[in-house]
Amino acid sequence: MDSWRDVSVPELPGRGPEVKLADAGGEPAVAASGPVATLYACGITPYDATHIGHAATFIAWDLLIRAWRDAGHQVRYVQNVTDVDDPLLERADRDHEDWRELADREIALFRDDMEALRVLPPADYIGAVEALPVIERLTRLLADHGSLYDLDGDVYFARSADPSFGAVSGLDAATMTELFAERGGDPGRPGKKDPLDALVWLAARPGEPSWPSGFGSGRPGWPISTMFSTRVMASRLVLAWMVLMLPSWPVFMACNISNASPPRGPRSMRLNLRKRARRWRLFSMRRRSAWRC
Repeated sequence: MDSWRDVSVPELPGRGPEVKLADAGGEPAVAASGPVATLYACGITPYDATHIGHAATFIAWDLLIRAWRDAGHQVRYVQNVTDVDDPLLERADRDHEDWRELADREIALFRDDMEALRVLPPADYIGAVEALPVIERLTRLLADHGSLYDLDGDVYFARSADPSFGAVSGLDAATMTELFAERGGDPGRPGKKDPLDALVWLAARPGEPSWPSGFGSGRPGWPISTMFSTRVMASRLVLAWMVLMLPSWPVFMACNISNASPPRGPRSMRLNLRKRARRWRLFSMRRRSAWRC
């Protein structure tokens, strides 16, 4: 999938400070220790027009990339597009429109908006549909490790496959279950081994798109549709300003930092990311509206 057009970034004399982010323990740590900084950002599900929350999110990524470059790093930036998922199919059905045409139109609108905002484009901009072979290989890898199980033809990841599941977020099971239900999960589905088990492969349903696979005809579940992009990156990832609610499985709460101020001068940049991330995390925990990237 094509990204949007690049923008020119002026070279400044000298070198900027290293970017620091809060680690799992809340302590500041250098975000990119080597010459190449890597970033994966959860992209859009293209069922509606770009809004101010998208602008806040991707301007935040843009600020991080520019700061990395200013500090002397090369940046490998990957972003996905979840171009087959329930909200897209539901909107297309509601409006009597082909889901592929709806996705194409909204992706084109998103590209135009990113160009208008002068947001730096990702090097790899990858749709879930075009990456189905990668998704199947990743699913097979999980199956080979005994991490998946079948439920009426659908395939789920078993939370019990990873004893450290949930450790990074610091949330208890009840809180994770509540957030999982609000943000597209199905903790109440009968037959699941654990409410937090995540859907990996959805068996074919009448009237919905499906593709053949070693797990039967169907389509990928939303969590793995947002995670496959990381497979194109061989080095360590920085999931910038993302809270991994289910850190052993990619059910993401993307952090929209809407109050990031522009730097005043080439060397007076103050990236108080730890404070902003903590404030966003507390805010996001209290939200009660379901959403996806």
